[in-house]
Amino acid sequence: MYWRSNSYYANWFGWGRGRGRKGWGRGGTIGPAPPQVIPYQPPQGTISLERVPSGAKVKIVAILAGYGASSRAYQMGLAPGTIVEVVENNLLYPWTPIIVNVHGLQVAIGRGLASRIFVEILEQPTVQPSSGSSQQSTQNQ
Repeated sequence: MYWRSNSYYANWFGWGRGRGRKGWGRGGTIGPAPPQVIPYQPPQGTISLERVPSGAKVKIVAILAGYGASSRAYQMGLAPGTIVEVVENNLLYPWTPIIVNVHGLQVAIGRGLASRIFVEILEQPTVQPSSGSSQQSTQNQ
């Protein structure tokens, strides 16, 4: 039977000469051409959230991502104008998520989303002396 032969499947899936799903012969596109990717420019004076050190308070200026990523950020409470505090950002291990404090809740953000969130730094983190140097200074006095 023809419908069980190899030529039937080859023509149906577009591998043969006949008219299959993709038109005549192999290949061809259905529908309009794909949209062109438009490069974006981050706002002046901002850095991405993944480069902010731990303990800094920042203000979100822009979220330059697609519809899915930006809607996920909005669901977590990350919107332009929101002030967040970076609780943990381990720059030595770049595969770890970034933990931020948003409206009193700690939220973990992946590096991919954090690289598309642009912020301006409001407060730099304060560097605390190490415990060894503070003990030595108290013993010397």
